[in-house]
Amino acid sequence: MEIITLPCGPISANSYIAYAPGSKTCAVIDPADAALIGDTLREKGLVCTHILLTHGHFDHVWGAADLREATGARVYIHQADAPMAAGERSYFSAMSFSLKPCRADEFLAEGEKISAGGLVFRVMETPGHTKGGVCFAVDEEKVVFTGDTLFCESVGRTDLGGSIRELMDSLFHKLYALDGYTVYPGHEESTTIDHEKRFNPMNVYQNHPWFS
Repeated sequence: MEIITLPCGPISANSYIAYAPGSKTCAVIDPADAALIGDTLREKGLVCTHILLTHGHFDHVWGAADLREATGARVYIHQADAPMAAGERSYFSAMSFSLKPCRADEFLAEGEKISAGGLVFRVMETPGHTKGGVCFAVDEEKVVFTGDTLFCESVGRTDLGGSIRELMDSLFHKLYALDGYTVYPGHEESTTIDHEKRFNPMNVYQNHPWFS
């Protein structure tokens, strides 16, 4: 599996280009800069056919509309977060950011499998950071793209319409079941599920009655 990591956009979100070796097509996860991604696609001789969004926050969908216009790729997001990507409701307006609205072509659901770039992405509903947050697991490669649900030794914030209880449930009952997987998060460096099960500070919540 080939993964190109591009930290980009207004607050350096990780955009990913993912494809199987030898494939001429690819998926782009959380496009934050359509121009940079487009340049990279041309350099690698790749065609983006699928735009996969882990959630609707502006920094992860910043380039989605322009990338779709440039490539004709279809946009996938969970229905609960689709209004944010479409510019109908979000928090970026309070931060003096503007967003080119991007409407979804397909809504994601738990267990759905999306074939793109010679890979199969399994949708995991992981609410908490946002109501419609998802992760994309490539099970054959033991890789998971977690957006802002899980970072290296951290997790996403929950004060922008999220829920700490839902986030911890997603972490402990879904992501922590992925033993041996490499994690590609929405910001900063990659990590592993095994590392997070040992060192993530949020593990103190595992003894809380909510998650017993």
